[in-house]
Amino acid sequence: MFTTEGNSGGAPPPDAMDSQNLGLVGGQGVAGIAKTMKWKLFFFIGSLIVLVTGLSCTLFWILHVQWAPAQFMTTLFLLLFGVLMVVLDFPIPNPTQRDWPTLVSIRDHCYKFVLFMTRFMGRGMWYLFLATMVFAALWDTNISWFFGGLFTLYLVVLGAVALWKGWLISVQLDKARNILLREKETGGSLDHYIAPTQAGLNKVQFKALLKTVTNEEMFSFDDLDYVMNALSFVPSSDGIVSREEFNYWVTPGLMLMV
Repeated sequence: MFTTEGNSGGAPPPDAMDSQNLGLVGGQGVAGIAKTMKWKLFFFIGSLIVLVTGLSCTLFWILHVQWAPAQFMTTLFLLLFGVLMVVLDFPIPNPTQRDWPTLVSIRDHCYKFVLFMTRFMGRGMWYLFLATMVFAALWDTNISWFFGGLFTLYLVVLGAVALWKGWLISVQLDKARNILLREKETGGSLDHYIAPTQAGLNKVQFKALLKTVTNEEMFSFDDLDYVMNALSFVPSSDGIVSREEFNYWVTPGLMLMV
């Protein structure tokens, strides 16, 4: 059984320390999928592309007035998406409420109302959708074929890579779920993984559970944050896989998309 009790004396191990500040509240560095600076920079560049496209196309249609309300509304939405994504992906490692109150507040609302943006699969499909909008805004209108093609290519590649990353994590996680499902369907109990009186599993304990089930190191600690965020019932993940979330995950159904 993976108990929630700590060590009997001394400092907690590094892994346990790493698992303490998870979730949206006070820890936005791990709340979304852009946890590492590498992903933050890639996504930030994508958000700048959307913002620049929306701004430039809006100014173009203001200076070249013609009856094209649908096209103008599309560029306005593109501008709005760009602003929200720049705020969401601004490359600050871990903004706090004290230092960045407005940024943290906007991100909290983004994570609450557009939760798919915190999933690799959702973010990948979102960028592919935005790529079509950028292509239509710049290429189809003859505003700029060069930047229309260049920006679209970047967004397509970024979306495809995000989908691939999310798919790999999702397949690995589903591998562990299927093993647990087979154990459950043959009459076995999962109480030795998480007891009825146990509130949940923290990051270290859940990693140990996956290793016990599959006999392999499935995820890095960075990837495990993405998994636990996807398992959470609420956007403000506290870094704990509750018993309810665990039981819901280990039920027959579609694969969980990370």
